Amino acid sequence: MIPRNAAIGAGVLALAGLGAVAYYSSTARASQPALIAPAPAVPGTYIDPVAGTPAAQALASPAAGTVAAAPVRERVVYRDRVVYRTSAAARPRYYVHKRSKKHSAMIIGGSAVGGAGVGALVGGKKGALIGGLIGGAGGTVYDRKTHKKVKQE
Repeated sequence: MIPRNAAIGAGVLALAGLGAVAYYSSTARASQPALIAPAPAVPGTYIDPVAGTPAAQALASPAAGTVAAAPVRERVVYRDRVVYRTSAAARPRYYVHKRSKKHSAMIIGGSAVGGAGVGALVGGKKGALIGGLIGGAGGTVYDRKTHKKVKQE
């Protein structure tokens, strides 16, 4: 029984080794570049490191069993880059414009008078009083919300 187990173990190891060799050879072959003749160099676009040697000589193997690497071509890229820089004086400056007390009083008073006028038309003396209070309150809210404006110089 022991020789039988040894034979099975040897067969399993042989199959595993064969599978590993097959996997390595297929992945190694896929990662190697194909040996094809390089395209002719186009003047002004590529640098050709083997410009003096013909393509057949560049790909010929120096010894039997070895393969010479294909010549490497580097791409030359010409760029005209324009960089715009702004100085500190060219940047927009911002400042806060505040409303004067006189102008604030005019806004609140005007809205109170307008509210009193509408209230008087609707409800007489009592309506004018209520309308004036509501108009003054609305004018105050408007004035406080809009009294600071950020302006660009």
